[in-house]
Amino acid sequence: MSTSFRRRSAFSLIELLAVLVAVGVLVGLALPRFRAYRQKAHVATMVRDLRKLASAEENFWNAVKRYTADTLALDLTLSPGTILTLRSADSTGWSARVSRAGDPTVCSIFYGSAPILPPAVKANVIGCSGE
Repeated sequence: MSTSFRRRSAFSLIELLAVLVAVGVLVGLALPRFRAYRQKAHVATMVRDLRKLASAEENFWNAVKRYTADTLALDLTLSPGTILTLRSADSTGWSARVSRAGDPTVCSIFYGSAPILPPAVKANVIGCSGE
């Protein structure tokens, strides 16, 4: 009875480990960029929501000659995950801040005679922190 050994071509353990290390390095390089892109997308979403709020406040003012802190009265639909805080609103101005759950970035705006609301430092200009 003769037994013949055939050599099968396969990857050695060292080659498999080398491939795993290479994939790990690539993932390690790609992950920070992915986080940066996601952060920029979150900031863009918050800015867009503040612009929608500004438009809704102007429409409300045109109808009743005052601003409101009631988001239901504004008929405002925000992006999912956005947290809006209207700080003040009266007949002379308003201020608001938005954030997203699990994100340290905060964007704000103030309009008219409303007090400065950091990170916004100039009236009618959206300011964001943590960018």
